[in-house]
Amino acid sequence: MKALIISSFFAIALSSSVCAQRAADALPEVTLDCYQSFASKTQLPEREDKDVGINSDVFDKPLVRYRLQVVGKTILKIIRDPDRPAFRTEYGKTVWEMKSDFTDKHRIVAWREEKTGGIVRLFTFDFSDLLLSTVDISPAHAIAAGVELHVMKCSSTKS
Repeated sequence: MKALIISSFFAIALSSSVCAQRAADALPEVTLDCYQSFASKTQLPEREDKDVGINSDVFDKPLVRYRLQVVGKTILKIIRDPDRPAFRTEYGKTVWEMKSDFTDKHRIVAWREEKTGGIVRLFTFDFSDLLLSTVDISPAHAIAAGVELHVMKCSSTKS
């Protein structure tokens, strides 16, 4: 019985280390502009309105929603509305503040932010596919409680 417990412990320890996500020691050097590709929104399951709204109409030249820059291989600088000075906001996240999956198949980072009104925003960026997504989750007690997804395609900046 003791041998079974010990072997089970080793099996769990080995499998957990194999399944663990490999953290990024350094981020790839990039400077990218991200344009909205599409957006969708739906109410929370508790609400009566179960409609799903989608938006992919980009007839005019799309606005740069975000500019992403890696600084010193450890900081991802995020600039929202870089071409509209009145709305521009800028901040950074270090590799230690983000979750990452830099395995053979993926090169993804993600982080969470608390917004005003109890809204939680989840950012996810894929360095391989150059896709940035944001998910806004409004609290159930809010008037427009729901989940909103924005997916942006990123490309190198025109310097």
